[in-house]
Amino acid sequence: MGCGQQQGIMSDMPDAPPLDIPPASYATAAQQRAYITAMQRIRDARQPADPIRVYISVPPQIARRPAWGERIARIQSRLPHAQLLQFPDLFTPEDYAEKWPDVAPTLDGLVIVGATTNGATSTTYKIGQVARLEIIDIVRRGRPVLIHARRYGLVPVVDCQVRRIGDTLLRTKITVPSGWDPADYEPTLKAARQALGRAPEADAQSQGANQ
Repeated sequence: MGCGQQQGIMSDMPDAPPLDIPPASYATAAQQRAYITAMQRIRDARQPADPIRVYISVPPQIARRPAWGERIARIQSRLPHAQLLQFPDLFTPEDYAEKWPDVAPTLDGLVIVGATTNGATSTTYKIGQVARLEIIDIVRRGRPVLIHARRYGLVPVVDCQVRRIGDTLLRTKITVPSGWDPADYEPTLKAARQALGRAPEADAQSQGANQ
């Protein structure tokens, strides 16, 4: 993901779990260390007044569901300092292709929402052609990309199994590891949330300025 050569922490992390334990990540230890280092750089470079803009990439049929507002609220609770942006906030169907190249550099992260492949209990999500290109673009910029899984909440895509499908119409399948811990015990999720948040001292300064 553009940071594979970086050195990081957690040198004692095993490269792979035992075969009889559900995987907590499909990433290697080196990939996780590089990801965490990249997220720490983003966190450390952020100024207290910088906005944190996160784009929610979601198919229209999911965004139109009655429960969508509740799902957005759950994402917001995990990224409390981020401004969550959806398609209507930035684009129209007619100008998306023209405006995306200008909008993408202003985004601090991307959250993908997709439909599961085999019902509500599946951990594999189908990602359409547009979202696939959005993922590629934001990853190339070194920004965090997460998927919001129904059973697990936010999961960094670096920890998922990503497969390209299709020949002419390229799409993606993203499989969330079945051993994923939805709490903040997974170090990559903690790093991603910190990259999309504010340092405690910066948050305290902001609150003090608003009093």
